[in-house]
Amino acid sequence: MLNEASYSNSILKLTTFSFLALLVACSCEDRPGDKRCHAGSERPYIVNGVKYYPQTHYQYTAVGEASWYGYDCHGKPTASGRTFDRNKLTAAHRTLPIPSVVIVENLKNRKKVRLLINDRGPFARTNRRIIDVSQLGAEELGFRQAGFTKVRVTCLPKESQLAAIAYKRKPYMSTPR
Repeated sequence: MLNEASYSNSILKLTTFSFLALLVACSCEDRPGDKRCHAGSERPYIVNGVKYYPQTHYQYTAVGEASWYGYDCHGKPTASGRTFDRNKLTAAHRTLPIPSVVIVENLKNRKKVRLLINDRGPFARTNRRIIDVSQLGAEELGFRQAGFTKVRVTCLPKESQLAAIAYKRKPYMSTPR
């Protein structure tokens, strides 16, 4: 027969073992399809012979060209696993975490819009393009007719962390590790 101290010690060991087993079972690296994980969005990938390394933080500000996409991709899956809708305020970026929230400012007319990064791109054969925005994003920024414009893209860490939680993914740290 077990005494009370021995019984408590056994329960503590069992609880600790169960907790550790649960942590191992929930490891994102072992379960890439798990919706609570980054689901491959942090793995390096290759497009047109170029290797890209997705960020694991939300520190990002850059100036470059924005283009837009709409008709050809409408209704198709994005890198986030969601369906692309050209009439939503979303965008594609090569390395920002998915999802991330950014402010995009059109440097020609000073219009700004907040967009959700939920896809990968742009993959045009020019390094000047730093973001592809949805058709609605291009309309809000005032460059849909031109097709592209010079922009400043700034990631919003707190909003990005909240977006990750809403997507049932673990949020990253707001600064590089």
